[in-house]
Amino acid sequence: MAKYIADYTVHFGIDKLIRFETQVDHIERVGGEWHIQVSKLADNRKGSQVVTDKELIIAKFVAIATGHHAQPKWPRFQGQESFAGEMIHSVGYKDAATNCLLGKRVAVVGIGNSAVDVAVDCATVGRCKKVYLSTRSGAWVLPNYVFGRPTDHYACRTFLALPWQISTYILETVVRLVSGNPSRWGLKPKMHALQTQPTVSPTLVHHIQRGNIKVVPDIQKIAGNTLHFVNGEIAEVDHLILCTGYHIDLPFLSQEVRDQVFVQDSNSIKLYKNVFSPDIGQSLAFIGFVQPASGGILTMSETQARWFAQLCKRKVKLPTKIRMEENIASEEEACKGRYFSSSRHTIQRDPILYNDEIASFIGAKPQLWKHPTLIWRLLLSSCGAAQWRLQGPHHWKYAHQEVLKVPSTELLHYSALVLIALFGLILSGLLICIL
Repeated sequence: MAKYIADYTVHFGIDKLIRFETQVDHIERVGGEWHIQVSKLADNRKGSQVVTDKELIIAKFVAIATGHHAQPKWPRFQGQESFAGEMIHSVGYKDAATNCLLGKRVAVVGIGNSAVDVAVDCATVGRCKKVYLSTRSGAWVLPNYVFGRPTDHYACRTFLALPWQISTYILETVVRLVSGNPSRWGLKPKMHALQTQPTVSPTLVHHIQRGNIKVVPDIQKIAGNTLHFVNGEIAEVDHLILCTGYHIDLPFLSQEVRDQVFVQDSNSIKLYKNVFSPDIGQSLAFIGFVQPASGGILTMSETQARWFAQLCKRKVKLPTKIRMEENIASEEEACKGRYFSSSRHTIQRDPILYNDEIASFIGAKPQLWKHPTLIWRLLLSSCGAAQWRLQGPHHWKYAHQEVLKVPSTELLHYSALVLIALFGLILSGLLICIL
């Protein structure tokens, strides 16, 4: 991965633009410009970095791409200060061996992808004596592959066009067929499958079945090395790993800008399409401040960056401040109406639908009539990142071939054929009745 990133920067000439060992200290708006105060850093003999010089950079446009996984979120438990073992956040977890967990008793707090990965690693690589997975809300756990295809390949325009209540019923039925009812394994989700970001693991249920991992409810209190759970159970542990997410944190922004962007005392942001503040406009973009409901964030960040670039070139425009504020309020209500109440769902979006909308602003949304040989694939496959390079600015001549490399799943393919056949039979019957 590191080599790919290095090769990418060299290929596109980005390596000549990056200022390494440069820390951003403060960003503020002065008139129509942005003033960025930075510090040059250098390693000292003690293994830390020291400031060697300071500089003021003045820019017309600024993109902040530090991401939303910034400040670890540390929950508080009654009696936490009495815990005699080691307590860390998942940001500090490498693997069971590096973190000296071999043969220990471990409790993992959380039920997201990080929590499940840590728990499985402790149960396998760490051969831990006991592994407890503590969750308040439970979860729907999806395998990496469903009916022989990667799970995220099932995210396609046709499936996402269904009302989420129908699509979540379909997904939950598939999960029950593949893994059984999640309540059987103690997971007991308090929400529907598509009301939260899916937790994906090919082996969690296996380790629960074998007794390598035990799912327990929320921690009520801590007394020394003893964890007391809300259902009355107790557990003795040596290590507590908190996989409890992150707060959005941008300390280098001026207070004025922070007030315009963030909702106080929450993890919510006041950004049009998760990118632009209605009060600031197109001169400041937040790239990557979105949580993908499936797949990864890379395509979303790329589409955001392309939109920002077109705005910088004045090829496109943002809506009026009033329209942007109305859209933010509308999407916030839609998010509350669908997703389970949680700080991580305040910026949740479906990647394909989100990318389609942002791409439509710059003419890069794939239009079916322009790509007739790809219609079936565009409707029933996840298609990959190249689909938003079929047209629009900086379209790619090989995009068509790349889209064809991402197959539609057999389940969606044959389901669509059956529905078309049924529709044809119904239509034929109606015509016969009329004639």
